[in-house]
Amino acid sequence: MILTAHNDEFSAALLESMDEAIRSLLSQDVVDAFRSNLKNKRSISPEEIPDNLPTISIVLKKYFGASAQTIENEIAHRLYSKYGLEFQKSEYYQLADYAENARNKLKSAPPKPEPASVNLPLMDDFDPLLVESVKEAIEDVLGKEQAKLAFRFLEREVTFEKLPQRLPTFYLALKKNFGKNCGTIETAIARKLYQKLVLEFVETPNTELAGYIESAINKLSQREQVGFDISTKKTAS
Repeated sequence: MILTAHNDEFSAALLESMDEAIRSLLSQDVVDAFRSNLKNKRSISPEEIPDNLPTISIVLKKYFGASAQTIENEIAHRLYSKYGLEFQKSEYYQLADYAENARNKLKSAPPKPEPASVNLPLMDDFDPLLVESVKEAIEDVLGKEQAKLAFRFLEREVTFEKLPQRLPTFYLALKKNFGKNCGTIETAIARKLYQKLVLEFVETPNTELAGYIESAINKLSQREQVGFDISTKKTAS
């Protein structure tokens, strides 16, 4: 776990989201250089970053210009995803605003009752959940209006109905339509899919959507096998 000035879970999640966002949009070298700059020129150590978000926004804008807003949105999006919160971009929000809004949502959220039993998704659930994840992730990253336009371009290559059966074509369509931003879209889709499948998502550098999906299918197959074994044992007994 990443330690912060207050050593609380939210601050740790925020710091992790910042690292993940900058790494996915740029590189790990940029993450390291950004942290070094904060420490050497602003006297802000990594664990103090969550307590100095207004300054972080200033530094991001200084070094990345107009792209700073994209970076802040991606940081906030990843933070909200970690807590299952709905993320909506705002042109008036900076990172501190997103963080405060997330904290308020978490404080006001009623405790979720524990279900008596949980029916985990299996292979039969995979195809519809994949399509849902693609649509929701693209909307989260681009916003609903831009997402509609993106959907039209994607469906020129493969319809959503046939997407699960034509994954190689879909991967190519993503790269064709999103270019250098494809990695961000793919990671958002994978994160959303794993959340729906109730699987732990661990972002891995240089892993494409195809790799995440292959891993998810393998885990679902293992889940089904475990369920079959348990069912067999109960029947036998």
